Amino acid sequence: MLYPSDKIALRAESGNVTYKQLLARAKTFSLSITGQEKVLILSENRPAWTYAVFGIWQTGAITVPVDATSTATDIAYIIDDCKPESMFVSDGRIALAQEALKLSTHQPNVINIDETEKEAICKENVIEPEEFRYDKDNISLIVYTSGTTGSPKGVMLTFDNIMANIGAVSDEVKIFQEGLITMALLPLHHILPFLGTLVAPLTTGGSIAFCPSMAAGDLMKTLQDHKVNMIIGVPRLYATLVKGIMDKVNASAAGRTMYKICEKLQWAWLSKLVFGEVHKKMGGHVKFLVSGGAALDAPIAKNLKTLGFDLLEGYGMTEASPIITFTRPHKLLPGSAGQPMPSVQVEIRDGEICAKGRNIMKGYYNRPEETAQVLKDGWLYTGDLGYLDDKQRLFITGRRKEIIVLSNGKNVNPHEVEYKIENYAAMIKECGVMPNADLLHAIIVPTDVLASTMTDDQIREKIKWDVIEPYNKEVAPYKKIMSFSIYRGELPRTKLDKLQRFRLPQILEEIEKKNNTSNPKSAEDIKSEENMTKEYCVIRDYIEEEKHCKVTPEKHIEMDLAFDSLDKVGLQVFLQNTFGLEVTTEQIASFASVGAMAAWVAESKTRIEVEKVDWAQILKQHAKVRLPETWATGNIFMTITKPLFKLYFKLSSKGADNIPADGPVIYAPNHQSFLDGLFVMSFLKWRSIKNTYFYAKEEHVRRPITKFIADHHNVIVLDMNNIKESIQKLGEALKKKKNIIIFPEGTRTNDGKLGEFKKTFAILSKELGVPVVPVSIKGAFEAMPKGSIFPRPKPVKVEFLKPIYPNSRSYQDLTNEVCKRIEENQAS
Repeated sequence: MLYPSDKIALRAESGNVTYKQLLARAKTFSLSITGQEKVLILSENRPAWTYAVFGIWQTGAITVPVDATSTATDIAYIIDDCKPESMFVSDGRIALAQEALKLSTHQPNVINIDETEKEAICKENVIEPEEFRYDKDNISLIVYTSGTTGSPKGVMLTFDNIMANIGAVSDEVKIFQEGLITMALLPLHHILPFLGTLVAPLTTGGSIAFCPSMAAGDLMKTLQDHKVNMIIGVPRLYATLVKGIMDKVNASAAGRTMYKICEKLQWAWLSKLVFGEVHKKMGGHVKFLVSGGAALDAPIAKNLKTLGFDLLEGYGMTEASPIITFTRPHKLLPGSAGQPMPSVQVEIRDGEICAKGRNIMKGYYNRPEETAQVLKDGWLYTGDLGYLDDKQRLFITGRRKEIIVLSNGKNVNPHEVEYKIENYAAMIKECGVMPNADLLHAIIVPTDVLASTMTDDQIREKIKWDVIEPYNKEVAPYKKIMSFSIYRGELPRTKLDKLQRFRLPQILEEIEKKNNTSNPKSAEDIKSEENMTKEYCVIRDYIEEEKHCKVTPEKHIEMDLAFDSLDKVGLQVFLQNTFGLEVTTEQIASFASVGAMAAWVAESKTRIEVEKVDWAQILKQHAKVRLPETWATGNIFMTITKPLFKLYFKLSSKGADNIPADGPVIYAPNHQSFLDGLFVMSFLKWRSIKNTYFYAKEEHVRRPITKFIADHHNVIVLDMNNIKESIQKLGEALKKKKNIIIFPEGTRTNDGKLGEFKKTFAILSKELGVPVVPVSIKGAFEAMPKGSIFPRPKPVKVEFLKPIYPNSRSYQDLTNEVCKRIEENQAS
């Protein structure tokens, strides 16, 4: 592995260090920790980091690298979790370590890394360095995950895990080779730079060039002074690099023309010739650019390729030490994370990326249950979603836990939305997208130029019309940004640039709290409201009552007030009843603001008669709709499937006697799986099945065959462009003494828990006097979770709860009562 020689191992401002010196200094470090099991390193990047690691390993101990910019609380958490016997701490982190130890119940021995380095340099000529050896089955590292979703876990990696990665990128694919100079830029506590900029170069006969900081000046100086061959960076680094280069390329017609030629031909030699000055400024010896830690946007990858750089993009995670797939030299396909390591198997299971090989971790430290959740029969379930093409190239489509599932059943990849918003680079510095009240909300950080020259209100107005409005016009309705906040700060990210989404709700809460306390009504606001037209005041009062929020003239129906489809139908009816105006829901969404809508109403109205939305009147109106036909094949199908369900799922039921014998009924089940409707129908009598209608989303019946089946088997299709008519169809079915099955959540659960209940069923129940039978389904999520293709043989139980009669309840009270009944049953 490592053996003493006079070849240069480390390159830094303080001078070069040979392999012989490195191993001698590491031996001095090892004398401080002889016979100990776990040793923590808390230090900025520096050559002493390397001495500490190999010194720890020479004693057979385990290295626990820690982020040098962590808080004292975070460090105390790691200390208490793994209980290291010692910790190497730099001069600059001594105070932080002492603060962390005050918070910790465990007290390791603290060793000053800078003092030990001085001692090691003094002794290096009298200590005999030894070749470094290792036992492949021993744990080499406990690396704490960066925490994109909560408290970090300690990932246990063996030497064999590490060497499997190194073998893949040095022996199986010739990337790391003797003499290759790699720049140490990213913090070494993370597994990617630890492996790629520390262990891999030294175990393959290369050398490491330490960059003093991530400042542009230090970066360029290190590249030039040390003739660096490989840079390992994160997407944001390359995005910044590309922006600087492309600004200069696009500044002249000649530059734009030459770029287009190189982009068309994709000849590496031509690109290096045309953009030779760019390569020269980067030292002239860069052979590979490696991007990891997060997905690199395809246009950035394409830019770098066109500029003549050999970009290697990889995919992996700490639990895989870290590589799972990587781009082969000269084989970049922008948007792809490359092919699997030669020694690694990759499969896509229910959309999830799974990997198996020597590189997969031993497990999480002291967390057997969490280990069992991700390691199954040797396979690592990554939690990431993706697919493999016919050449086994991997494409990442999102992270299972990050996918936003809306109540309309639509799945939104927030990264895709953020990328499009961040393309408005003149105004947007960064963006984080999250669900809020079942709609998409964006937390937007403006550029420094906007932040320094405009107030929050001015920034908001500019971004609303110059960014959000054009974005919303280009995307599908469910991908629209319905509300956004301005944030003067930096969004929380890991050291490798991954957005910590679990912290976005906290930031939104802080923004709203600040806005509520710092923006009281001014005299101008009050005067402005006093001068508002009667039409505006009527519309404002209606919206405030319906949405329980403050309304001002500049508010946008979708972006500020988060109106969903049903809300817009309500407003549509209100405007018709109150002002005598015929207006579509699309027209309502197109108004620039509530004030603009009020101005149009004032100009176009035929009357003002304040009247609330009367769903009773809407449902009394004779809807010119045809209910789906009822073919006998539906009953035949249920006759066949019911015994199969009982055999495969051990399907059972309870409470069928709670179903009212006479009159129509609304069945309101919780929604756990694709088969829920059939599970409920399995326990209805033959005559009841014939008279029971489903409420299905249009997206599920788009194909001719599914439309035909729906039209002949009691399926009422929800038309998102005409919610009012869809509700009237359901009303017609109930008025004809038919039953309906409607899922209040609107979509299947993503995690097994109850989602938000919508009030459509409550409107129907209340206005038509129809009882609601809450239905509790248990076990269906485990049998067929969202995203799965084949059901598992897990027991499923359906329980019909006591009916709830509308009586004097409000829509919301009725909705809440049904939700409460099901929630209580789920918990029992």
